[in-house]
Amino acid sequence: MRKNSEIRTMASRSLRGKWGRYILAILATIVIQSLVSSLVLTLANNTFHQSKETIIDYLLEYFIFFALTIGLNIMALFVIRQREIHVSDIFLVFDKRYYVPFLLLNLLSALINYVISFIVFLPQLAFSGFNQYLSMILDVNRKINFNWDFFQTSLSFVIGMIVSAILFMFVSQLISGLFQFAIYLRYDHAELTIFQSIKGAWHLMRKHIGQYILLQLSLLGWMILGTFAFIIGLLWALTYANAANAAFYQALIEKDNEPILSESTM
Repeated sequence: MRKNSEIRTMASRSLRGKWGRYILAILATIVIQSLVSSLVLTLANNTFHQSKETIIDYLLEYFIFFALTIGLNIMALFVIRQREIHVSDIFLVFDKRYYVPFLLLNLLSALINYVISFIVFLPQLAFSGFNQYLSMILDVNRKINFNWDFFQTSLSFVIGMIVSAILFMFVSQLISGLFQFAIYLRYDHAELTIFQSIKGAWHLMRKHIGQYILLQLSLLGWMILGTFAFIIGLLWALTYANAANAAFYQALIEKDNEPILSESTM
């Protein structure tokens, strides 16, 4: 298995000559999501209550926008494999061969994250109340949302929230990586079922979880630097992070390809 330093080098070398096109694809994704969200709410004539607008946001996120995100991830795999990339690749998942299996994998990933958040943040129910607790749980796949006023009134809440947030982010990152690799496997091997893809992804990760977490921590530093670089730097940081994760997957299958296929298809 390649070292993380080699994986990061592999990602940066593979991106040579492709940075601009990949960043343009990210920008296109952002614009499309903004336009579609605005259009849907406009067509509703702004008659929905806030709760119904939230439902629309969730429907768009889990049934349309997820495909654009996965499209970006697959583009990163193209980059690592030295394939030509195009901005139109962000629509790849809408192909009938991929949409349903990737939708199911994405929904399953979200469901598991909700269950984990329900358990991890349960102690906060005693401090923040049911409404604030429910808000944290429902928004947990996009952001951790809570009332900042509690930080001024309860030291126990502060400590509990920090511990819970760190624990959730750690577990959630593992779940996200598992399902991202499952999607890669399903893309590479159309014969695999959803659960075979997940099983194969676990087979890939199980002996390299520590290395994967260390890679994510190193990429977090790039994200922080990108934020300070007038936010725009996040586009480069996200491009690099996606390529590094794709390179990690590529390194895993180069090391363990045959065992994965044999165990996953049993």
